[in-house]
Amino acid sequence: MDHPAPAISLPAPAPSTAVKAITRSARLEAHVGAVVGAAAAALGAALGELQDGKLTSMTKCQGGQLIYELFRLRQLMIGTFPNFDALAHQCGEETLRACGVPAAAANMLVDEAMKLLKKVVGDQLN
Repeated sequence: MDHPAPAISLPAPAPSTAVKAITRSARLEAHVGAVVGAAAAALGAALGELQDGKLTSMTKCQGGQLIYELFRLRQLMIGTFPNFDALAHQCGEETLRACGVPAAAANMLVDEAMKLLKKVVGDQLN
């Protein structure tokens, strides 16, 4: 009678420090992309409302909060990610495209969100 070999359960090796760093970096990039994408989407909503004749205070407030959150992320990450603006732009575009926004629209909205961030950064430095 054939007996199947007993199942041997080996513990998985602990992830290396490099793997942990890559995972942490990927999560940070995903978070930055989500914040940039949300700020760009709020900007798009604001443009739509302006075309309809009136920007609502809710959209304006939400956009301002998201730009502030992006500013805070930049301040926290700029030492580790000196090319934060390029990273944020790339991740924001990827986030919007993943949500079905056409590439040209995603690029334009993220450009505008990043211009607002640059203005806030400049205002804070002066």
